[in-house]
Amino acid sequence: MPRILLVAQDKGGSGKTVLVRALAECLPSARLIEIEANRRLIELEDRVSFFPVRAERGEINRTGGAAARAEFDGPLNAIAAAQGPVIVDVGANTAGSLLPLIGEAQARYARRGVEFGLLVVLTSEPGALANAPVLLDLAKPFTAARFAVENQIEGPVDAKALKAFKDVTVTRLEKLSLDERANDLLQKGRLRFIGEDLTAAEDSLTDRFGFAEAGRIVEDLTRFRAKAMQAAGPAARWLEG
Repeated sequence: MPRILLVAQDKGGSGKTVLVRALAECLPSARLIEIEANRRLIELEDRVSFFPVRAERGEINRTGGAAARAEFDGPLNAIAAAQGPVIVDVGANTAGSLLPLIGEAQARYARRGVEFGLLVVLTSEPGALANAPVLLDLAKPFTAARFAVENQIEGPVDAKALKAFKDVTVTRLEKLSLDERANDLLQKGRLRFIGEDLTAAEDSLTDRFGFAEAGRIVEDLTRFRAKAMQAAGPAARWLEG
């Protein structure tokens, strides 16, 4: 039975793509579907099927979602054809239009053995915090599991707000202070670089920055990858089955 994990947050800058990359690290066998205006998961190469979304939010709202329907045909077809676990990176300003379409097709997907889960990203930013329960409610009728990751990139989410997320598995990604050069490497190489190439690159980093700073870079990046994978862990375990 193919399991599909939708990763969503309509507010940009929430760290959603970091969690998508962490899920990909947790589950190397999973395929990915990226629904974005531009490709971001380039380092994951042929694991990713990219579907551009070009409809403007104003046009989507004006037409009641009709402007986006044809654009979603590609990812909806790819989900129906899934043979194993799939991570779907749902771009900003997209989930509110996509989730109802999946809900409408739920019975047809079920006949194909497709099972859905949803992971939303929470931050203390008011727009992101308000959007998360909306997406969770939209997905509740057709999802077998729902997850939320509190990304503390902008500080902790209010504890009272977190209590509102019932029947949802909530984890936390703590804000980590990275060495400046470690952050530069993270932006360039992403989590895949940390997992596959960082140890081999340590000698080169030592030559460039010195033994002490190279050690801090390696330590910071290794810790960041581990924390991100830990936050994504429950969703990854569900996806794996």
